[in-house]
Amino acid sequence: MQTQDPQIEIKVSKQALIFILGLISMLMPLSIDMYLPSMPTIAEKFNVADSTVQLTISCYLLGFSLGQLLFGPLTDSYGRRKVLTFGLIIFIIAALCCGLAANINQLITARFFHGIAASATTIVINALMKDIYRDRDEFSKMMSFVMLISNVAPLLAPIIGGFILFWFDWQANFYVLSLMAIVCLSLVIINIPETLAKSKRDKFSIIRILSNFIALFRHRQVFTYMMIGAFSGAGLFSFLSLGPFVYINLHGVASINFGYYFAINILVMIFMNTLNSRLVRRVGSIKMMQLGLLIQFVMTIGMAITSIFNLGFFFLVIFISGYIGCIPTIGGNCMAVILDSYSHIAGTASSLAGTIRFAVAGAIGVLLSTLVSMHTTTSVTNSLTESLMVGSMVICNFLAVGLFLSVRNITRKKHDLSTR
Repeated sequence: MQTQDPQIEIKVSKQALIFILGLISMLMPLSIDMYLPSMPTIAEKFNVADSTVQLTISCYLLGFSLGQLLFGPLTDSYGRRKVLTFGLIIFIIAALCCGLAANINQLITARFFHGIAASATTIVINALMKDIYRDRDEFSKMMSFVMLISNVAPLLAPIIGGFILFWFDWQANFYVLSLMAIVCLSLVIINIPETLAKSKRDKFSIIRILSNFIALFRHRQVFTYMMIGAFSGAGLFSFLSLGPFVYINLHGVASINFGYYFAINILVMIFMNTLNSRLVRRVGSIKMMQLGLLIQFVMTIGMAITSIFNLGFFFLVIFISGYIGCIPTIGGNCMAVILDSYSHIAGTASSLAGTIRFAVAGAIGVLLSTLVSMHTTTSVTNSLTESLMVGSMVICNFLAVGLFLSVRNITRKKHDLSTR
């Protein structure tokens, strides 16, 4: 395939490249979504509280967040292919350890390292695609296609996880993840070349890495876009942390059927990603980000009203799906803007953005778990869980919208000054 950089030669077709990267990008959501129906079962098997099992997600996100700080600079220094290969190997081992965990503490620990390994895949995909597609809107368009493939994972994962729980046990989820990572590793070795030329690599240096991170922090607009993506995405992880307990324990959804409700969220994601891929070249990344935030804001209001006035489970599901469906559109266009400003250190910039996003999500998950664990009465805990989930999602969206309005105001002021 032809690329925007003549030095990069991709032997597979554009469609094949998108499919392979989409398959690899599935690993991260699969690692969370596939065992969601099993969370109440895990709590029962290990004889621990629901809030303790929820920590397996929070620690995964913590590992994912910290791992990006490591792998981002490494991929800028040693290339994309080596880091991706190493990350997939660790992912395979960590997934096996999760399945073999004998108690909840071992599972939580294994999930932390599982998250670290998964971070390599996300970082490399962002940086690799930026190597190939240097134009900001073209990058956003092509990443939308990758996301369309990867969105199949959360669409099917809870359904697959429900059937795995029905026919086998919760451990089988992690054995399936390990097998899929082996397939991805084989595809990378055979088909994916190195896209970062040696002449363009940053020499590995702790001082240089810290200098790059400081430069990103000091760029006010870029950092604000990182926070917009972080708070918008954190709303999803509020749902992932508490949603299974709200749907299954409070509203009586069978574990095997949870995936069908979750699939509605992903169908909206697919629609929004398709819309983004068609419109972003025409209207630009900023406008598409604005559209995503606007739709998410409307869904936020509807979700809050439904929960406060107890309008029913049907409306709650619809508004949650609309909210979650906008997250890839917002996050993908945030990343396009960020990498457009720092394409020369795409791995480092992507890692910092990802670290901030998942650190925020992990912190919110731990906070929600702590608040739920403070109540021991089942009926109180179940109703409180829904209130905490919805309240957290509302706050996350309000913060994202507020930050977007502030950064647009900064841009407008700079434009006015430059035209005087």
